[in-house]
Amino acid sequence: MPRIPTVDRTKVPEGTKAVLQQIKAKFERVPNIFASVAHSPAALNAMMSMFGALEEGSLAGQAHEAIALRVGEIHGCAYCTAAHTAKAKMMGVTDEDTISFRKGESADSRVRALLSLATAVVERRGQVSDGEIQAARDSGLSDAELLEAVAIVVLNTFTNYVNALAQTKVDFPPAPSID
Repeated sequence: MPRIPTVDRTKVPEGTKAVLQQIKAKFERVPNIFASVAHSPAALNAMMSMFGALEEGSLAGQAHEAIALRVGEIHGCAYCTAAHTAKAKMMGVTDEDTISFRKGESADSRVRALLSLATAVVERRGQVSDGEIQAARDSGLSDAELLEAVAIVVLNTFTNYVNALAQTKVDFPPAPSID
């Protein structure tokens, strides 16, 4: 049972009504994470601003989903691994690749570099070594992409922590087992 339930649709805070309508138009429903965060207009607007900005970034698409899946796996967030697996599959990513991303692996060297960086950022709270930065650059990542990867880590850490705090009910198909 969720510790923070989804917002009562008849008592939505004024500052979140329009945002929830936009979410519903985009997803054809309001996923539980958004309905839970909707209790706080400031938190919902911050989350949606980050999602919107990063959807326009150079790492939008599969690279973004790979990072999201890795961060969700590290944090043990069943909600986010399920949601990002579903989103990645809509982009043509296979179940096998979503599992690889969750393990920090990829056949693509750039994605592998992003996953390595994301892992280091999460596990060492941003304290990555000069060698790790150089390895990312050697894989072809620009400084802008390094910073964007950190932003994706931060956004997904926020959503992972929200789901841990709220115990959000997963309303996506479960992610496949990585065993």
